[in-house]
Amino acid sequence: MNAKMKKALFILAGAALAFVLAAVIFVLTFDIESYKPRIEAAASEATGMKVRVNGKMKIVLFPHAGVSLDDVLIQNRGIDVALAEKAEVRIKLPPLLRRKILVRQVALISPRFFITKDRRGHFNFETPEMKPKELPAFEVEKIFIKKGLFVFRDEKKRRKVEADGCDVEIKDIAVAGGGSLYDISFGGGLSCGEVKSKGLKIRDLRVAMEAREGKFEADPVTMKVFGGEGMGSIKGVMSGESPEYTVDFAITKFRFEEVLGAFKQEKSIRGELDLKSHLVMKGKNLDEMERSTQGEITLRGQNLVHESIDLDRVLEKFEKTQTVSLIDMGAFFIAGPLGAVLTKGYDFGSVYAASLGGKSTIQILVSDWRVKNGVAEAQDVAFSTKENRVAMKGRLDFVKERFDDVTVAVVDEKGCVRFTQKVHGSFEHPQVEKVSTLKSLAGPVLNLFEKTSELLKGGECEVFYAGSVKHPK
Repeated sequence: MNAKMKKALFILAGAALAFVLAAVIFVLTFDIESYKPRIEAAASEATGMKVRVNGKMKIVLFPHAGVSLDDVLIQNRGIDVALAEKAEVRIKLPPLLRRKILVRQVALISPRFFITKDRRGHFNFETPEMKPKELPAFEVEKIFIKKGLFVFRDEKKRRKVEADGCDVEIKDIAVAGGGSLYDISFGGGLSCGEVKSKGLKIRDLRVAMEAREGKFEADPVTMKVFGGEGMGSIKGVMSGESPEYTVDFAITKFRFEEVLGAFKQEKSIRGELDLKSHLVMKGKNLDEMERSTQGEITLRGQNLVHESIDLDRVLEKFEKTQTVSLIDMGAFFIAGPLGAVLTKGYDFGSVYAASLGGKSTIQILVSDWRVKNGVAEAQDVAFSTKENRVAMKGRLDFVKERFDDVTVAVVDEKGCVRFTQKVHGSFEHPQVEKVSTLKSLAGPVLNLFEKTSELLKGGECEVFYAGSVKHPK
């Protein structure tokens, strides 16, 4: 190597060292804390909410340049919306020379998000100044969340959903200038240790996600629920007036006793069930999607054992006393995949506590529903015991949360009615015909069935049930 080349290398090495030293001195001497009020004010103006950094702020250069913030709090109208133990924003250095900021990475460590929808349909992060507007063009290489907690409350419907232990990683985020949020593109995934809402508990939730050219796909979506394995997909088309989503989901071999245990009921019924659903919905929010939901839900089960009540004995007793608590004992069976929603947290344990003794086996359970505009209509809903068949007709309106002409019947070998009872009114305060003392579906022994005025006498009858569940031989 000649002298000129060596000299050039020494100059370059010295310049690099000087640059590193200058950067280190800058980081050590620059007082970013003095800029905290400006940063908080700018963030507050951008979000329309109060943003505060209660911990330390510091500049970091290695491995990537950026800013680290401790104890970040976001409030709206004095209510916490989000907070994080640590937030980090890393940027690319070369674009700074052109006075352009390109974000390399955004990280949130142990954040907590509290989203509430009030009775008027407004979210707690909304502000009077919020108006629909076009998004500026931006690109972010990666956004990730570690050990996040998400809490959603719907005050009108009295629902709460909580997801804990959530990790999120979104990569290659890009939005074209002038577009909407639906024009975003990204890839990535999320996982949550537990998601719960009332009695429903989901564990080990994992989702792979991708959005490109106005289309969104979450596939696969996997989870563990009620002791079974859940798997499905969500596909969305964001073009048009409202986004449209297709949801396919199935749970295989989940345990009936786990369903009861989740709602803190005695595990008196045991056995495996399989559920499948295909739903299509569209809308800009949850209410619109619920009102537009179309599709099918089906549930299947065999040899489900009721360990404290002999259903056939109960029906035999009804022939003499005309009193039975079949809906109480079989509400989950009859309502099928929608039964957990109908319970509304009522105490079904009172029925099991008043056991008549003995055991019984639900030989076949079929529960098929067609959903249209948020209303589920029974297509083939029935179960059989060793000696009897029980079937159901009617609709469950999940938009208005009401029973619509729901009829439960004990049928004979021809599918004709032996005993029947209608239920109507709201899910929360259902009414059973000609039973004035009914307070809820979960009351003690009820007069649920009224003997019909025209019993089958060897002639023809109007068939109530002609589905797939055969009458026991």
